[in-house]
Amino acid sequence: MSKADKERLKKEEQERKQQEEEAARLLALEEVKKQQKEEAEMAVERTKIENEERKCRKRDMEELVQIIEQNKEQLNQLNEERRQQAKWSRYMRCDGSPDPVNQGEINTYINLRLEDDTRNDAESVLKDSQLDLSLIAELQYLMTDTPKEQLSEKDIDMYHETICELEKLVCSKLDLATLQILCDATKLADSETGNLQHVVRSPDVALCVWGNLMKNPRVKSFEFSDLHFTFDIPRVLGLSDCAVRVLMTKFDHFSPTSKAAIPRRKKKEEVVEEAPAEEEGKKEGEEENEEKQDEEKKEEGEGEEKEETELDLMAALRGDTEGEQEEEVKEEEEVLEEDYEDPPTPEPPEYEDFDEEDDIIDLRANDVLGGIYQVNLLHMPPQPKTVGSWTITTLVDPPAIQPMEYSADPVANTEGQDKNKDKKDEKPAIAISMSLPDDVLFLEEPQVARWDEKRKFWSTNGFSDLNYNEDARTFSFKTTHFGTICLLQDTHINMPFQSWELRPHKLDSAVLTIIAAIVEIEIEIKDALCCLSQPKDKPELESIRGKWVTPAELIKMMKSAGVNVFPNEDSSKFVSIQNKHPLIEDRMYQQMALTASAMAYSWSKWNNEREREEVIFQAAEALEDEPLLEEDWSVFLATKRRVMKLKMTEFDDEFSSAPTGDVFKSNIYHLMTEVASEAALNRVKETNFQFVDCVEQLLRATKVLTYA
Repeated sequence: MSKADKERLKKEEQERKQQEEEAARLLALEEVKKQQKEEAEMAVERTKIENEERKCRKRDMEELVQIIEQNKEQLNQLNEERRQQAKWSRYMRCDGSPDPVNQGEINTYINLRLEDDTRNDAESVLKDSQLDLSLIAELQYLMTDTPKEQLSEKDIDMYHETICELEKLVCSKLDLATLQILCDATKLADSETGNLQHVVRSPDVALCVWGNLMKNPRVKSFEFSDLHFTFDIPRVLGLSDCAVRVLMTKFDHFSPTSKAAIPRRKKKEEVVEEAPAEEEGKKEGEEENEEKQDEEKKEEGEGEEKEETELDLMAALRGDTEGEQEEEVKEEEEVLEEDYEDPPTPEPPEYEDFDEEDDIIDLRANDVLGGIYQVNLLHMPPQPKTVGSWTITTLVDPPAIQPMEYSADPVANTEGQDKNKDKKDEKPAIAISMSLPDDVLFLEEPQVARWDEKRKFWSTNGFSDLNYNEDARTFSFKTTHFGTICLLQDTHINMPFQSWELRPHKLDSAVLTIIAAIVEIEIEIKDALCCLSQPKDKPELESIRGKWVTPAELIKMMKSAGVNVFPNEDSSKFVSIQNKHPLIEDRMYQQMALTASAMAYSWSKWNNEREREEVIFQAAEALEDEPLLEEDWSVFLATKRRVMKLKMTEFDDEFSSAPTGDVFKSNIYHLMTEVASEAALNRVKETNFQFVDCVEQLLRATKVLTYA
């Protein structure tokens, strides 16, 4: 081929390549244009759906809030009428008991009791103490039952002061009753042993006194057989004029005075900026502004270098979607003004560690169970002597019990003691054995502690040789000091829960089942009351099982019986859990309670694995009073803005948030309109507000969405 032909072919080849490249470029631009147009259309459609969902959310949430507020108003009105009736009944009471709210009446009552020396015998003191304890309980109930806005700080301080004075009165009278028993020891002495053995009991107090009248060194121990309480009598005490008082009380007036019972919130540190730091910040800010301006100029220069074809394409795209995007922006702005505003959610508080001495009991992590045992060593007062027809009595002024000091010799120094020291002078540790209270369920070996009056703490110092017999329900130990002791159990021994279920029986009736870490409990709910129905194989719970009370009373009874499934505000510090968002959790308990007459709810294994902004649970319609099958349950996802039914089941291998259909609702109550039957909706509408409140109180108290 000639040179001209080669150049011509080369030129034709270049033109063909240019045409192919141009065609490919135009095709790519067309594809980009098509893709962006589709994305714009999808964005517009998605925005329309979101806007519609926002409108529905605003409407649904306002309707839900109206229902909740209406129930709350009815409940407040009912409670206010109840409180007014209680005040009138208290005013009209004619049994001689003072009104603890009336400062004049209660002060007169306390002063007259202190001045009255005619009722210092044990039987009268225990009988009168029942009234004192009821007045204390009445004041404590008033402080928890009365709305905060109706109680001033002055009233609260006055109530606390009255409670303190009543507690001192009870303690003072019990000491005087003990003194009178000791003074009458000769009359009350046991005919067989010759020693004082006296027991007086009431529902809340057991006063037991042993007095050493015979000084028989062969007596090594003594047991109050009625209470199954045994203590050692060392030789040094067996030869002395001593007495031992064991005062067992079901109430605890010690723990509330300890700072170990108060939640320890961390204080937020306030950051104070110094002047030099502000000047440096201004300089750094000016330098950053200059750098940003330089970067913006560079970006503008790069933008001017774009190809004209791309500019034309973007212009064409803007022309196609300009109207739709403007419409989208207008709709979004309009809807945002109409969207439902969530109430502000405070930041979760942080709690400090318990940094006291190692022997101090943290009452945020341990519960005092079974009451208080005051084991006091006392001097035996002089006994009356009969001389002829005369009885000579030594009077002590002022009359009061006289404690006897006793501190056991250190075990470490026992072998190194002086061999010439008389064994009768040795002070060994006192062995104490007791049967655990019949109405308290201990789920582990109890922990024993002694009240330290100076530090106002329960202390584990001075105890040894602890022995727990679970089958016989006995507990024994040795202590180096006499004093006030108690038994404790881990507050969170039953947490976290393994599972839970709330299932309706019928209208205004349901059962809450919680399988805790050790025990399985069932709480029956009917109208405004509830009761513990399970477990039935624990005789320790016989006194509270089947007893219909308010949720607050049931919580108090179960805690006292050792069945604590009610987390404290700072329990997350002691239990490994996934703390869910408080606003979501709060709404869930409200909505579950509203629908508890027709819908069953249960735990989900996925809940603890998801973030705190997501709550996963199971739900099913349940109109018949019978257990549900596995296939009846569906998995639901709740966030701050929506609740939806998921395609997945509880038994899937992996979690998927894909919803069933396109139904999104802002709450369970309105989601029921899509997933529940007409009969279920009618039952929910007929539900009584007192039942709703009872269920909600129990759900909030157990916090099953967080602690399962």
